[in-house]
Amino acid sequence: MEQVERHEGEERIHFSIILHPHRSLSPRAFLILMGCIAGVSFITGMVFLMMGAWPVLGFFGLDVLAIYIAFKMNFKSGKRYEIVEIRGSDLTVKAVLPNGRSSITVFQAYWSRILLDNNILCVRCRMETLEFGRFLIEEEKAEVKEMITHALYRYRNNAVLH
Repeated sequence: MEQVERHEGEERIHFSIILHPHRSLSPRAFLILMGCIAGVSFITGMVFLMMGAWPVLGFFGLDVLAIYIAFKMNFKSGKRYEIVEIRGSDLTVKAVLPNGRSSITVFQAYWSRILLDNNILCVRCRMETLEFGRFLIEEEKAEVKEMITHALYRYRNNAVLH
């Protein structure tokens, strides 16, 4: 999560946060892990090969390939992110998928509320509701809710004063 406050052109950005999934395995650690898995699979496969069960070596190779593909898919899904901003009089939620496609939902910031119920984080404005931050853990969702709620409070009080 990254939070910034800045000015862009005439529209003031009152609040901005970038939400992205947590990935604890670095690319270097991934290579080390895959090396260990491949090494153990190869050694175990060679034991079976020497016992005459040569097809087992191929299955160990398929296991390593399946684990590699699963990790690569997980890393790709980690490229998704969401940007929540209070810009001008709007609260925008921009969701960007791993393939680069994005969607933007705009709410009136003054009437927007951030809700966290049953581990579902969402924006509600009048009759419209949008869930966001699905990839965050429960503690992160609570933290994000508090940050955005506080930013909306500051925005509303600033809007009333001006």
